[in-house]
Amino acid sequence: MKKALAIINRTAGMGQKAELEAALIRNLKSQDYETVIKYTKPTGFKHIVMKHEPDTDLFVVAGGDGTVSELISILVSENIKTPAAVIPAGTVNDFARANDIPLNPVIAAKTLDTTSAKTVDTIQLNENYAGYLVAFGNFMTSFAKVKSSVKNKLGRAAYLIRGIRTIVSLKTYRLNMKVDQVEMEIDSVFTVVSKISSVGSVEKLIPEAKSNDGLLHILNVAPVKFKELLPLILKAFKGDITDHPKVTYLTAEQIEIRSNDLEDMNIDGDINDYEDVKISVVKNGITLVQHKTEE
Repeated sequence: MKKALAIINRTAGMGQKAELEAALIRNLKSQDYETVIKYTKPTGFKHIVMKHEPDTDLFVVAGGDGTVSELISILVSENIKTPAAVIPAGTVNDFARANDIPLNPVIAAKTLDTTSAKTVDTIQLNENYAGYLVAFGNFMTSFAKVKSSVKNKLGRAAYLIRGIRTIVSLKTYRLNMKVDQVEMEIDSVFTVVSKISSVGSVEKLIPEAKSNDGLLHILNVAPVKFKELLPLILKAFKGDITDHPKVTYLTAEQIEIRSNDLEDMNIDGDINDYEDVKISVVKNGITLVQHKTEE
């Protein structure tokens, strides 16, 4: 019998932990896997992964985007080729949205199909690794500052409330960007470098982005007037934000970003101190197990 290691974020706002655990064990047993479950903090579980890695045939991570990112960064940085499966149990779950994973964690556990998998790209930033996104500007970093207790209580509404408060006071910053071999200097209020289409639970923010297309998708919003905000937001939800005259959209395999105006940045939904970064695609970074369509 093969072995699966399930990493479950104990602080994720699931409310269904017992049902999730039972569904996951039952489903994997039917596919000839013995499951070891470890409840952990959202991050800082590398020692658990490395301890079990030698005899693990499948990694399963249940949590929000930050927890998913933690596992991905461990697997890529340690060159671990063992397949991984994702059970979305956070508030936003952008990675799951972009990879057609059921958003209900129990359904995701029940429909996990270890016979079907695909490779997906990840990203490298300087000497570190992440799952899918690096974002700049106070709009995205404000999301990362929402406390877990508030997210668990209000769900996605917590981000909506914070977003409304932030969008009326967007801060302008100056960016120096080198996209592949082209250099530019621009003023911005929002910049995102993403591997996937869903950003901040806006599932079609970058509809052109595919998780295995080998490209970074770069979206930059120049300073906007208040009267321009509503049309910009509507375009974001409709999936055609790149048509707005204040938006620059580029694709590349590598981008370098420098700024003297930023204090922090958003990496896969978590806030980090800002540093000048070189971001590049890690093609086929992980093997991602798929899910059956629920009958």
